[in-house]
Amino acid sequence: MRRALVLAMATLTTGCIASDTATLSMPNDFRDSPIQWTATYPGSYETLSNCIAAQYAGELRVAPQIYPTVQRSSILLSSGSGADAEFQVKQLDAASSQVTWRRATGLFGSWLNDRTARQRADKCGGVAG
Repeated sequence: MRRALVLAMATLTTGCIASDTATLSMPNDFRDSPIQWTATYPGSYETLSNCIAAQYAGELRVAPQIYPTVQRSSILLSSGSGADAEFQVKQLDAASSQVTWRRATGLFGSWLNDRTARQRADKCGGVAG
């Protein structure tokens, strides 16, 4: 079952990476925007990253970028041509990962609000909400 889920997510995210990464650009203020929240969850950064990306598939453009050598990922979300928000996920130790959420200043779209982002990350992290 787990292998099937990983393969399904790999197929989903591979398509997202190939089609969206090259066309998503960051707004000038994006990296200067404050971090809205940070949370620690049990599990690997890869599992959390794939789950978070899947939570937004079909609603927004999703461009996951996974960096296995440093055990980190970035999941860019967009409702248009530029990146509007980002989850950053990093492996803290063998059993846990940290997720950070940031969005472009002044952006409060229905799928890009802070509360929804936290609820979706909590779901992926196994936190009852």
